[in-house]
Amino acid sequence: MLLIPLSLLCALGLVLGYLFLTAKPEASTPLGASAVIPGGTARVNGIIPLEKDGWLPPERVQVLDEGPSAGTHRVRILVQFTALEGEGVAVDASQFTVTGLGAGSLRPLWTSPGVTQLPQGDSVDATMVFELPNQAIALVLEGPGNTRLSLGLSHHTS
Repeated sequence: MLLIPLSLLCALGLVLGYLFLTAKPEASTPLGASAVIPGGTARVNGIIPLEKDGWLPPERVQVLDEGPSAGTHRVRILVQFTALEGEGVAVDASQFTVTGLGAGSLRPLWTSPGVTQLPQGDSVDATMVFELPNQAIALVLEGPGNTRLSLGLSHHTS
């Protein structure tokens, strides 16, 4: 009687193990390296926990006035966008999300600048504020054009 459930459990374990070991992780650009985006490049220049430097945006934002939810921390992600191609680069920081194990797909709480069109040769520094789960790992900043920028581990404050 116990033999059937045990064999079913073993079979399920083998299937899940096979799927886990053969799954291909999506590649992301290492922290600090430049990623190619349509018309130019993007690079994470910094990931700064808000509780370490007390930074606030120039205008009052109610969601940032409230403290982070239990089990989370807030970070300011600094990304530099550079237009290299003749058509330039369209930047909309609000279109980025953070994904990872234990994080789901997180939208920014605040971003700057708004939608910007960079002409060839210009750069802009964007700021994005996210609330991240303390236990999340393998975090990646994802954006338009399959942009995937790794966020490393330095932002974890637990």
